Amino acid sequence: MIIGRSSIKSIKTYTQRIGLRNGEWVKVFIDYVISNMRYGFSIDDYVVKGNGYTLSKYEKKRFFTLKKAFWLQDHVNNPEYIHFLENKAEALNLFKDLVSRSWLYTPKSSFGDFKDFVTKTSVFIAKPVGGQEGEGIEKHSTSGVSEEDLKTLYNHLVKNDMLIEECIKAHDDIYLGTTALSTFRIYTMIDQKGEVHILKAKYRVGTGKAITDTADGCIAYPISIKYGVIEGPGINEVLYSENYFYHPGCDKLVVGMKIPMWDHVLEVVTKAAKKIPQVRYVGWDIAITNSSVEIIEGNHNPYHGTFEIMGIERLWWPKLKALI
Repeated sequence: MIIGRSSIKSIKTYTQRIGLRNGEWVKVFIDYVISNMRYGFSIDDYVVKGNGYTLSKYEKKRFFTLKKAFWLQDHVNNPEYIHFLENKAEALNLFKDLVSRSWLYTPKSSFGDFKDFVTKTSVFIAKPVGGQEGEGIEKHSTSGVSEEDLKTLYNHLVKNDMLIEECIKAHDDIYLGTTALSTFRIYTMIDQKGEVHILKAKYRVGTGKAITDTADGCIAYPISIKYGVIEGPGINEVLYSENYFYHPGCDKLVVGMKIPMWDHVLEVVTKAAKKIPQVRYVGWDIAITNSSVEIIEGNHNPYHGTFEIMGIERLWWPKLKALI
């Protein structure tokens, strides 16, 4: 474990936040070091997701920490198969029966193919084929664009190894007025008998004029898997500010909102998980439109913090370990 100035600063700020005197930060810091070495707490786990100093030994032992997340991924996800999820073009081919939107992988397509695509879909999303967490995503409109500019755009997409996808819109019942497509992150795990377990779910909604729902300001709302409803207030996944009952810039109450086609969503992620059983632990990104449930992508190394910072159920490690 490497302790830097930022970790010490975080501990001091955290000590003040929980109401201890300034001089007591050393006691908290020692507890963090022990928690890190014994249970695998990162500084983020300790001061943000778990309120570490207030946790009992029982709770710390059962907390799903960053170290445990890495251990889980290493033990259940076969590295020889993760490229099917990391490469977006391979993923779309693998899950083609679970994808309704049109798409094109530009490095494997001619300019004529690209021109045909944008003739039918003038507004589209471009993604680096190996990108993660929304990095490098672009939105383009080709309405009224000249042939020369189309060729320039095509060359840019090919050079940057990008695929393009038809823009889709969230279902009317869950649309919260944002420019980004709002998606659902659903965590699944396949046990040793091959049964798919749906573990955790959240609804991620962008704010402002972001083109991805994972950009700064994203609000995530926990979902009851059993009932398919938003079961609690959202949090800002960058700042971790809590209790968003209404989405920013929207007058619609989000808590208690019923998710349309929820049974179909669970069916789709179960089918997707079974298509790649060699990667047993996956975080799926799903979109719901007025007419379909869409696989956006699967992540073999999904963000672990969701398990302990949102939703009703916490202390996930024993449940996850039992599925290994």
